[in-house]
Amino acid sequence: MKWNTHLRRGILSLSAVLLLIGCSRPVATDRGRDVASSDVPTKWSYDAGPDPKTAMGKELIDINSSIPHFPGISEEVTGDQKFRPVYGPIVWRMRQAPNSVKILFIGQDGTHIAEAAGRPATAGFGGRAQDLAKYFGVGPSAAFINAYAFTIKGQYGAFETPILSTKNGTKSISFGPFVDNPLWLISQDLDSPIVQWRNDLIDWIIRNNKDSLKMIVLFGGASRDAAAAFVESKGGEVGTRYSVEEVQDMQIPEVDLVNAGGNNEAPVPYSRDGKDLYAKILGRTVKYQPASMDEKKSDDLLAAQNALKADVSKWESEMVFTRGGPHRNGIVHPAQLGGYDIDRKMKISGRSTISLRGLRLSNGSMIDRDLLVVQLPHPTALSMMKPDQASKEVGSNLTGFKPYVQAGWRIEPDAGFVNAFAQGKPYAYARADMGPEYYDFGAPASRMVNVSSASRLSPNVIVFGTRDRARFNDAEIKAMTEAKPSKLPDMSEMWTARPRSQATRYTFDPGPGEKYARLMKENIPDSLIQSHDINGDFGHYRGTFQRPRVLIVADPHGYDDLITARALTGTRGQYLHGLMQDLGVGDKYLVFKTAPFEKEADWEQIVAATNRYREVVLKALMADGTPELIIADGETAGDEVKRILGSQAPCPIVYMNRGAKADDGIVEASREIAQHVSSMNGRVSGKMADIPRTHLSYYARIWEGTSGDRVITSIDPKYKGKAFAEVAPRWAFSQKFPLPASDRQGIQKLIQKLESQGLRKGGEPVTKFSDR
Repeated sequence: MKWNTHLRRGILSLSAVLLLIGCSRPVATDRGRDVASSDVPTKWSYDAGPDPKTAMGKELIDINSSIPHFPGISEEVTGDQKFRPVYGPIVWRMRQAPNSVKILFIGQDGTHIAEAAGRPATAGFGGRAQDLAKYFGVGPSAAFINAYAFTIKGQYGAFETPILSTKNGTKSISFGPFVDNPLWLISQDLDSPIVQWRNDLIDWIIRNNKDSLKMIVLFGGASRDAAAAFVESKGGEVGTRYSVEEVQDMQIPEVDLVNAGGNNEAPVPYSRDGKDLYAKILGRTVKYQPASMDEKKSDDLLAAQNALKADVSKWESEMVFTRGGPHRNGIVHPAQLGGYDIDRKMKISGRSTISLRGLRLSNGSMIDRDLLVVQLPHPTALSMMKPDQASKEVGSNLTGFKPYVQAGWRIEPDAGFVNAFAQGKPYAYARADMGPEYYDFGAPASRMVNVSSASRLSPNVIVFGTRDRARFNDAEIKAMTEAKPSKLPDMSEMWTARPRSQATRYTFDPGPGEKYARLMKENIPDSLIQSHDINGDFGHYRGTFQRPRVLIVADPHGYDDLITARALTGTRGQYLHGLMQDLGVGDKYLVFKTAPFEKEADWEQIVAATNRYREVVLKALMADGTPELIIADGETAGDEVKRILGSQAPCPIVYMNRGAKADDGIVEASREIAQHVSSMNGRVSGKMADIPRTHLSYYARIWEGTSGDRVITSIDPKYKGKAFAEVAPRWAFSQKFPLPASDRQGIQKLIQKLESQGLRKGGEPVTKFSDR
């Protein structure tokens, strides 16, 4: 065995370590709830997930576990796939302790980096929203959800939809935003399972923060309409931008949504034979994607629209109008045209207001304080403005708060923050950071970003760390896509999401607790973290700190820790778990990483700078309870276990050699290991086993910790260790998930509305609809 000889730092005495630990604040529980919900977050704060031991925590887990299958609902009702199903739902970024939220932000849907981070409101939207919270004196007391828990394709509705209007007998064509019937029904109709579930989540957030929540901020049309749907579900009223009388004079033709570059979609009217009417108008194939990113729409689209407007009488008969819906104008609800108007047309208990005071919640209680609602432009729209223009746009939308402020409404600032709004200072559009209290313990800096730093390489591959086009090993990605778990999960589980069955939903690792979180975070030099600015420190441990039977001190292996925030959850970790299963240890062990960084070129410097980190944590573990065995997995692990514990170790130590392959050394060391484990079951198989849910955070998807490595770094020298590809496995995203009965019932109600109102069903060809 070759041991490193460059390590020279002295060993802390056991008494010194115990004295250090004794100076820490006492820990009430190992669940880390005090760490996550502390009024003043620290560097060791983290999100432990909902607490199933409390009524509200258990209810939140149940709500999350009943999330509808958005992709299945979309296919059934719209006849198309509006959602991106591969990475599953990303539901919230918030603290869950009672009265820990002062402002709730609602956006449209997540971005690529939000999918990789497992949290919405990451990247640009998150940074902008966090900064607005800061303007009101709020930092960790802000919460973030989206109108859609899954990311969507295209946008919420289509701009530039042709609208035929008749006034005083004169017909004209205009173009405006419109949410088509099937999309509206799944997104905002009160019979939609998606809407009912979202309303339950909003209701929970308000009830859990009944004394602290003072404000709801809506970014964009989808969130505005989602909030209105919530208000109407509770008995309130929200008017629409266009009145019923106005929309009765409008007719919406049937359109096809065609890609117009990026996430933009061009609504193209059908001709009566089901073809592209714009192509017929121009007499040629139409190019819908603009020639450059600076153009809002293509020259062809503009020419076709102008021709349509110039000769309405000629082309009206060529368009397809259903004349269906309650107002015989081809739509289900007036809000499909321009949306709801919460700022000016909301009524609760008969009074015009922008406050939710008076709404009755699901438990029978009533909102008894002013909870103000403000609608703002979509973050993309704000980002296209100059900073001073965006500042004025946001500021102008806050003028409606004035009478409520005069009546005493106010947000008390978080500790260390200043409420600039209360001081009368103007808002300046900017970005703010989000703290670790919103993320799993051990989450890397690349997942806690306030700028967009990710892209989609393919439907099942997200690249994070940079938006540049870094290269990856295609053969590796293909192999990772096709890799299988050691055992397929039960079909009742949604494999792209976290566990949802009654038997599995409450099982997860809530984090290390304050004692070990503090020991790990306080004993890493800040300068070392700053020098690794892409990821910082991450993936410190995996398993239990509560008297583990086996302690595995392991060198880093792979990059899966970036996603799971837990040590060795990729191929090597799955081999180690297979070994623990064969030994009869099960999940009663702890993996502690020699240093919570990548094992790259500067590894020796990392090891030298983290000596105290290992000394403090290892000796604290020994003081808390002696394991049956310590395994040193890797050369540095062997060096450090020998240096820190050596001949004074209170239990046997087995040194495990690593090689080029992920399973090297495991079977070879198993005979010696078995001699020290009392529950040895028999022969060691040397096979991988999926990481148990007790070793993964609440937010981990079912496929994380399975199927070998899920993350690789770029093969470009420039991006190696800086750009990473997360690869979702085919077995998970190709699951034919059986829709629950509640989803089925809701789907049937929505389809019945289209049929009974004489409207075209989702995916139904125009020619077939005409025949019907």
